[in-house]
Amino acid sequence: MSGNVVEKVVNNELDMTAGLISGVKNFAVTKGVDIFQAIIIFSIGYMICCWLRGVVRRLLARSNVEPSAISFISEIIFFLCLAGVIIMALSAAGVAPATLAAAFGGIGLAIGLGLKDNIGNVASGIFILIFRPFRVGDYIKVGDSEGSVVDIRVMYTEISTLGNQMIVIPNSRLTDSVIKNYSFFETRNIEFTFDVAYDTDLAKCVELLQKLFSADAYVLNGAELPIYVSSMGESSIRIYVRAQVERSKYNEAQNHLYIKVKNAFDEAGIEIPFPQLVVHHARD
Repeated sequence: MSGNVVEKVVNNELDMTAGLISGVKNFAVTKGVDIFQAIIIFSIGYMICCWLRGVVRRLLARSNVEPSAISFISEIIFFLCLAGVIIMALSAAGVAPATLAAAFGGIGLAIGLGLKDNIGNVASGIFILIFRPFRVGDYIKVGDSEGSVVDIRVMYTEISTLGNQMIVIPNSRLTDSVIKNYSFFETRNIEFTFDVAYDTDLAKCVELLQKLFSADAYVLNGAELPIYVSSMGESSIRIYVRAQVERSKYNEAQNHLYIKVKNAFDEAGIEIPFPQLVVHHARD
């Protein structure tokens, strides 16, 4: 009895193995050619996508395009082409177009729901890369954060502060905020407000500042220098001067001009007053 059971089990295993081999043979005959074609299509298509990505990067590198935009645009083109290659390969393997459309639609919906909070950052990153309100290396200020732009990515922008700190700002915040780009123009204006005492001869003081700024090598607008008495404060009279200097020399020019004005005021005997409070004692 036990021998019959063993023989039956062995026969069943042999039948299952034969059926599996037959199924594999039938699949290889009916679908093997299609799968082989799909593999060839995907392999050739993948190599073409890689070659196209390299061509796009070289073409963009020769034009006036941001380095961050080059990487982003080339990768987008690569993945779009690769998606087309995958569709072609699956179609060659016998997958119905309707099934492909439904599958890619479901994948796209899942990705969209998973990244719904980041879609705004991606769209803002594309906006920044296309319209370029600032570039890598520019010194910008956004809200309370300011520094030099290190990199512009799809999701966020990296800024290095003067204190050597890295600030990561989401791109959606950049496009929704007022951006001050201090590096947009080749020149920058330094606005000075000098306080002088009320007994100062204002005409001579303005003349002194006019000569001082006009003769300085840092100042580019000496011939049309805006200089005038701006207000009369509680303890001083204020004189406004706006000097135009090269962008790259902003800090050293500002330091140089402040020292030069202070020395000129000291030599001319012009007092720079400080806020003070005068108290009068009432008599009985």
